[in-house]
Amino acid sequence: MGKRFILQFIAAVLCLSACVSCSTRKTGTQTESTVRIVSLAPSVTHTLQQMGMDAAVVGRTSYCPAPLPGNTSEVIGNVLEVNIEEILLLQPDIVFCMAFTKEETMRKLASLGVKVKDFSTPESFDEICAQTLEIGSLVGEEERAKAWVEEERSKVAEVCRMVSGKQVSRTDSAALPSKTFFQIGNNPVFPVIEHTYMNEYMRMLGLENVVKDYKGGGLSRETVLALQPEIMFVSRMSGEGEKVLEEWKKYPSVPAVAAGRLLLVDDTKACCPTPLFFRETLQTLADYLDSLQ
Repeated sequence: MGKRFILQFIAAVLCLSACVSCSTRKTGTQTESTVRIVSLAPSVTHTLQQMGMDAAVVGRTSYCPAPLPGNTSEVIGNVLEVNIEEILLLQPDIVFCMAFTKEETMRKLASLGVKVKDFSTPESFDEICAQTLEIGSLVGEEERAKAWVEEERSKVAEVCRMVSGKQVSRTDSAALPSKTFFQIGNNPVFPVIEHTYMNEYMRMLGLENVVKDYKGGGLSRETVLALQPEIMFVSRMSGEGEKVLEEWKKYPSVPAVAAGRLLLVDDTKACCPTPLFFRETLQTLADYLDSLQ
């Protein structure tokens, strides 16, 4: 009861403070100097940084990218546990959440008068772009977000055109293999599956994801061996990827291993859904496929 009273008291005081300060703000679109953002979602924090809005982020998690020079935003917890009192003291205009944020945390913040926006994990590049546009709209930077998304869409389309053009120019005998396995977790083996934004990397590059009808819970190594992938992408998995890649090299019966078609992929970018990171990962994989000629 005591803690609840304290939270409500802080919220009331901050609400009054916000009303007073709002009277001195100009009406219309907010600018970086007025909007205050707390981001509990690392991908949203990356998005704001890449959109040139890091200065507006006043609070972030320990899993978010570090603030850029000149920004002294506070770490208010990790992706699972956050300090609600600290969030309230930061007087945010909005709190962004995604995936691991607890429902209880979001309900508590909302009940105390804090605007909360929860994003689901995007399933496609289009959805990544749509979420970015929504972020821009929510922080008063619609035009900035729109221009950036259009630029990244154009670059992604260009990568796809180049890959498609090279595939068309090949003869049937020179066609690249396409059966691909993309690993993003280990013990058990966790793959990239269909209907996810990471599967879009393979789809856009004309590759076939060998993992279909995935039931969850991870895969056994034997299952992957039976799939006989011709290309293998392995996420760095915070340093574990190098060891995983060496383990796969012990199985020369796998076409990808026999032909040396194994690539270690930067998970900082590949597993973080922002327009820029998606495009950069797609370009990296496209360049790798080009090197296989």
